[in-house]
This record gives sequence, C-alpha cells and structure tokens, in this order.
Amino acid sequence: MKKIGLILIGVFIVFAIIYIYTKEETSLAYIPNAGEGTISVIDTKKDEVVRTIKVDNQLSDGIEISLDGEKIYAGNYDKGELFIINSDSGDIEKKIDTGVNLHGIDITPDGRYLYLASGDLKEGEQYNFIKVVDTEIEEIIKEIQSPSKSPAHIDFSNDGSLAFISNVMSNDISLIDTKKMEVIATIPVGTTPNELEPSMDDKYIFTANVTDGTISVVDVLKQKVIKTIETGDGTHGLELSPDGKFLYAANRSSNDLIKLNLENYEITKRVITGDTANHVSFVPGSEKLYVTNKDSNDLTVVVDESFEIVKKIKLGKTPHEISFSNTEH
Repeated sequence: MKKIGLILIGVFIVFAIIYIYTKEETSLAYIPNAGEGTISVIDTKKDEVVRTIKVDNQLSDGIEISLDGEKIYAGNYDKGELFIINSDSGDIEKKIDTGVNLHGIDITPDGRYLYLASGDLKEGEQYNFIKVVDTEIEEIIKEIQSPSKSPAHIDFSNDGSLAFISNVMSNDISLIDTKKMEVIATIPVGTTPNELEPSMDDKYIFTANVTDGTISVVDVLKQKVIKTIETGDGTHGLELSPDGKFLYAANRSSNDLIKLNLENYEITKRVITGDTANHVSFVPGSEKLYVTNKDSNDLTVVVDESFEIVKKIKLGKTPHEISFSNTEH
C-alpha cells in the first residue's frame, strides 16, 4: 500500500508539472478607436476582436495597460480626462482631469508612472504640458511645462532613467530625467516628429518625421541627429524588433509598412497595409506585426519573415495605438 501511495503521489506531481508548463498564455491587444470612443480588445492567438468597450464619445490616441493587466489607461482628447478602466468589467473606476489636452499616454518600464502628453497639431499653452500620474495613488504628482511646442508621444529608455518626448509643432524631441521629472535636453529633428523608439542599448533614439517622410537617428550622448533616412510618405508609427536589429515604420500617406535594417539603414521590405497606416507593434511572443489603419478602420496582421498580410481585422472608427497585456488560461 505504501508503494502504491508513493506511485500515486508521483503521478500527481508529474501531472501538476505538465499543467503548469502547458498553461496557455494569451496576449490581448487593446486599441482605442478615437473617433467613436471605444476600445477594441483583440485575442492575438486567434487574431479576432473578442470585445469592444464603450468609454466615451471620443478617445485620445494613446493607451496603456497596467503591468498586471488589471487596468486600462485611456483618455478623452479635448476634455483632457484620463480614464482608469477595470479590464475585466470594462467599467471606468476613476477619472482624472488633467486640465489640458490629452494625446499621448505612456507607462514607465516599472509600471509606476504614467506620462501624459498634451500635444496636438496646434500651438497654444494648453498643448505644452506633460503630466505625471502615480499609478499607486492614481493622482497627478508632477506637471512639467515643456519648453517646446506640443509634446505628443513618449517612450522610455530601457533602464527607465530617461523619457523621450516628441514635440510635433517645434520639430524637436525632449529628454526628461525621470528621477527629477525635469527636461534636461532638447534636440532638433525632422519636421513633425511623431512616434519615437530607443535602441536596445539606449545609445540612439529613432524618430518618425511625418511631414518629411523620414526617420531621424539621434545620438543620445552627443544629443544630435547623426543620420536621416527616407522611409516613405507620412512616416508616423515606429516599432523595434525584439532583437533590436530592425526598425519598422508605418507610413500614413503611402499606406505602407517598411522594415529597416539598422546595420546598414537599408529598407529590406515594404507592404501596403491599408488606408493611412497609423501605428505598428510586434505581438509579444510571436512573429506577427499589428498595423492600425486610421482611415480604413481596420488592423492588418503581417508576418515578419515573409512580410505578407495574413489577416485584416475590422475595428472601430479611427484606430490608433496598440497596447498589450497577458492573461493565463
């Protein structure tokens, strides 16, 4: 009997180990449909919309998900409201009035702070702010008045020590010391810089210049542009490959996605994705890229290696950025 008991315990342990290692992790993508105030939720295994969350009459371009996947951070563009949404119920748990326009919403690598950018393709004081929200207390803890015009999109160095801000109306980018929460440098780039991406080693920042149809390569240490690459018409969204060797750009006016080799800065692939290719993101743990198309109101799924379109997913009106969370089944 003792031997049988030990065998049963052993079998139980084996099955427990198998269960732990075979649990499927599903990545969900969240996309704000700015023109109708909804968020599309995509199952990235199936590449299907599994839910649409109604938030308001309109939404900001930016969106972020808390690191635990429990909260969605979205905004109302003109009202300047930040919505904190329960990702399970879809209910708005809290609204934070920023007092200014709200365009970009980005979260620090450690998930502690949200940086909110007030930019628009307009000039005026209300468009020149960056607000910092502490996600633990869910309050604005810092207001940074930008010396530049219309900060729109934000990204962070991989170590989280710097925030990089694109300023669409002054054609430059700002560097913010995230410990001091102060602007420490301003660097001229191309015309109408939109999204930006740091290199994996944080030595360079890549900026998408919409009006020029170019990408600026900025040396962070030298604080200057060291190269400008022609990439398409209306270069708008950027994404770095997981290995850091390639950069992808969505071009609004030429309606395409390009793949740029960062070793020689040559475009290796290009594909038409839809009307007004807007933002691009790698789906975590996959070989797929998602591209939102602003005016055809859909999402294009591109396989990286072949650069072929494998699916198009209908979204709401005017889809913009893409953020991901992981849930276990």
